[in-house]
Amino acid sequence: MTIKKVAILTHDMQGGAFTNLCTVLARGFQELGVNCDLVILHASNEEKAKYPDINLVTLNTRRTAFSLMPTVHYIRKYKPDVILPMPWYFNIVAIWARYLSRTNTKIIIGEHNIISLEAGIEHKDKLRLRYLPILMRYTYPSGDGLVGVSQDTITDLLEEIKVPDCIPMRVILNPIDIDRIQQLAREPIEHPWFQNKGTPVIMTVARLAKQKQLDVLIRAFANVVSILPAKLLILGEGPLRPELESLCRELQVEEHVAMPGYDHNPYRFMSACDAFVLASAWEGCPIALQEALACGAAAIVTNAPGGSKDVVGNGKFGIVVPTNDTDVLSKAIIQVLTDHNLKKHYREQASKRSQDFQYQRISREYLDFCNSV
Repeated sequence: MTIKKVAILTHDMQGGAFTNLCTVLARGFQELGVNCDLVILHASNEEKAKYPDINLVTLNTRRTAFSLMPTVHYIRKYKPDVILPMPWYFNIVAIWARYLSRTNTKIIIGEHNIISLEAGIEHKDKLRLRYLPILMRYTYPSGDGLVGVSQDTITDLLEEIKVPDCIPMRVILNPIDIDRIQQLAREPIEHPWFQNKGTPVIMTVARLAKQKQLDVLIRAFANVVSILPAKLLILGEGPLRPELESLCRELQVEEHVAMPGYDHNPYRFMSACDAFVLASAWEGCPIALQEALACGAAAIVTNAPGGSKDVVGNGKFGIVVPTNDTDVLSKAIIQVLTDHNLKKHYREQASKRSQDFQYQRISREYLDFCNSV
């Protein structure tokens, strides 16, 4: 079939990875001549005004648990050829909504994380999420295709979640808008660490949660500052803030670590930092890392399950270190901070690699897969 109308189903427009992902994907579809609705639970008038070029459709509900029937009504009214749900819980909503709507809309499941680890570690105390993989096991086969943002996300579904290999599956990395990122990266920085910068700055953009292993990064950073002057900037918010602040005090690095929270424009910091580090325990395909490469940042990542190592080409476009090894991570950071030629090399490689994530290219990959399904 020839795809004429696509719907992307997600939660909100409050910022963060999925907002960036969904909006650039929608723009890509539209630029390729395919009508696209970005279907969300709810959006304020202010949020809608930020995206005048995106066709936003709201389901007028605040929670995913209550979105099933509104999604059914959307499918019946707007009749999309394909729905791309994201993240994981919307896959189940979309499959059931298609069934109840009794239409021929195709559901292309999107898998954006290592679900067995996400459910078993990050959400082990949330029963409704912890047992969601069981529901996925019996629901996903009713989809028409599956896009995984890394090979590890698909392997995890097949081997750990035990999802049957009965629908077409393809790896497609996340899209980014390079021109927009680089434009925002030129905005001025008011943070004192970047005014007449003499001390190198390491940074990361990550939710303050178990998955991101910021405790490992802080411990590695403590090793670094015992050898040479440096600063660590952590942009993001999350439940582990008190623990991480306590760790900084314990290691006596609190004066060298800043955690200002979520920043609407991390790109200006990415372009000016000396190293971008992602010490995650697992990842899907980290958009923050892709965006950092687009800003020309020298990247250091762990070889954790997921897409971090894929994004940096297994070491070609950034440094890969073992997961949960503070000593090796600190040595890699010191190497980048002290070897000008090495930092310059990885900054150049980062800019080259980011071209592979340009949203028009990724949107075309999505459409090609949808058409094949």
